[in-house]
Amino acid sequence: MPKHSFRNPRARFAQIAVLAVMLATAALPASAADSPEDIRAKIADNNQKIADLQKQIDQYSTLLNSTSQQAQTLSNALKSLELTQKKLETNLALTTQKISKTALTIKELDQDIDDTEARIAATSKAISASIRDTALTESQSPIENFLNNKSISATWDYMNAVQSLRTKVKDRYDELHELSETLASKQDEAAGEKSKLESYQKSLVGEQATVAATKDQKSKLLVETSGKEAEYKKILADKIEEREAYEKELFSYESQLKLTLKPGEVPTAKTGVLSWPLDSIRITQLFGKTVSAKRLYVSGTHGGIDLAASIGTPVKAALSGTVSDTEPTKYKSGCQYGKFVLIKHPNGLSTIYGHLSVVSVKPGDTVITGDTIGYSGDTGYATGPHLHFGVYVTEGIRIVDSAALNSKTCAGIKTVAAPTNAYLDPMAYLPKL
Repeated sequence: MPKHSFRNPRARFAQIAVLAVMLATAALPASAADSPEDIRAKIADNNQKIADLQKQIDQYSTLLNSTSQQAQTLSNALKSLELTQKKLETNLALTTQKISKTALTIKELDQDIDDTEARIAATSKAISASIRDTALTESQSPIENFLNNKSISATWDYMNAVQSLRTKVKDRYDELHELSETLASKQDEAAGEKSKLESYQKSLVGEQATVAATKDQKSKLLVETSGKEAEYKKILADKIEEREAYEKELFSYESQLKLTLKPGEVPTAKTGVLSWPLDSIRITQLFGKTVSAKRLYVSGTHGGIDLAASIGTPVKAALSGTVSDTEPTKYKSGCQYGKFVLIKHPNGLSTIYGHLSVVSVKPGDTVITGDTIGYSGDTGYATGPHLHFGVYVTEGIRIVDSAALNSKTCAGIKTVAAPTNAYLDPMAYLPKL
């Protein structure tokens, strides 16, 4: 161990004090990019743009809700699609702004992490230097220190200063190391959020294309009907007739299915077991036989609930589980749920989300409560945009081709069927409104 001179304890104490100041004010590496102030200003600007876009989306949502409650006419259908297109375009812009904000946040975190790591490195180096400089003193007895310094007071002052500094340096090192881990975790979180937003943006682009295609179909309908409302009404009537014919075929098939339920196989009906699949809830059709439904099915019942939702509304998983089946592409007007997602849950229940415009998951995917699994639409035997939400006893579900129903018009289209006792009332498991 090298010899150290401790003949001037006041000078050594001054050196230690300077070292402590250097540790507390370790300079950060200068950023060649934006300053922290510039990044914060850009984030604030993004926040304002996000707020403005959200207001526009809320306005479109209000207008769409009003239009959806008006009579089904050709002009109202086109008006609704035009509003939907504008809402989706605005939502796409909103997502883009959120992605930009997230990227800035990650950049800010990167700078903070670099800063913290630089401080940790400086602190670690200073601790090493401090240990080397004080090792000899700590290895000597108080008598040896007294003989070197010629003063008990000076000896104790020096030893106390060294010990105090070592404690402070160690505390500072631990603090900065913990901060670095926290910032790294935040960076990972922000990166994950950015990845989700980018995926969401891709979904919105696909959704926007779906709405554009639907709008084109409605425009073609105008040509086909020569703009006559009566012809449009006839087409709607034909859709209803197709739906009723399909439901008759489905009811006949399901009447032959049997399911023996064992005690405890199905969770007891309890509000809050499931979450609502939409952020905004307006029920347009309840489960079972209701005044508005009358004989929606030949059985006189409705196998789920219908929720108002303009095309492109995010649809979310009502409970964590595994996607057991989907239909993202092959659908036909008048044939059951059109594009749908079916999720199997660990508690013996399965939930279905029908009439979607976009399916965002695939069979085998694991989803968490609240995950976006698709976007609402009007595919299948829907006569207008909405979400059909159904709850089944998982063991009773049968996925078959509509040909198994002896369907005349829907052969080749996937059908979700179940015996009567496998259909459950969603309202018995959803939170109270």
